[in-house]
Order: sequence, then C-alpha cells, then structure tokens
Amino acid sequence: MLKVAIVDDEPDLQRLYTLALSSKGYDIAFVANDGTDAVEKEHSTPAPIIIMDHRMPTKNGVEATKEILSERPDTKIIFVSADDAVEKEAKEAGAVRFLKKPISLKELLHNIEEVAKDCK
Repeated sequence: MLKVAIVDDEPDLQRLYTLALSSKGYDIAFVANDGTDAVEKEHSTPAPIIIMDHRMPTKNGVEATKEILSERPDTKIIFVSADDAVEKEAKEAGAVRFLKKPISLKELLHNIEEVAKDCK
C-alpha cells in the first residue's frame, strides 16, 4: 500500500483528503498542519508522495518542499494551492505537479495515481 502524506492547515481539507485517499487504498503516512510540522513528521514517517499546500503558518509549502527534498530527493510532492502565482517557485523547489485550488477529488486522485507510477 502506497503511503501519502497530507500537508494543509485546513482541517476540513485534511479530513476530505484522508477519506478520499483511504477509500482508494492509500495509506496516510501523516497529516501535518504546516511546513514545520511536515518536515518534522517526514523525518520519522517518510512518505513517497506528499500533498503540499502553500500558505501555512510557520513555514510555507515552498520552504517545506525545499527542506524535505534536500533530505529525501526521491519524494514526489504534489503542490495544491489557490495561489497560482507560486507555481513557478513550487516547481523550481522540486514539486512534480502543481494543482490550483479548488480542485476536484477526481483530479487529485488522478494526479496521485500518475505520480505513484514513478515511485520506487
């Protein structure tokens, strides 16, 4: 079972993503409320795929992406943000996909399935 981590400061989105991914057979490695939390949890419970929000307290998604990928370069980060101005920065930081909120669960799951093909 492939592990996926969820990094978003919105509890409703955390629950929605968790339910959708679990129903499709994905194992939730961890759920983090902000970038700092994500980096800490990634140390102890690494996930091959991370769904990453951008605007969060303490550390934004781009900063967290850079930090995580500096230690685990094989991690696939799917950036999901309402801020399309950050797309270039997210991709330069190493995100493999950028999805603009609001997104459908179908679109999110499709992107996870596509990215999962490249996971070891």
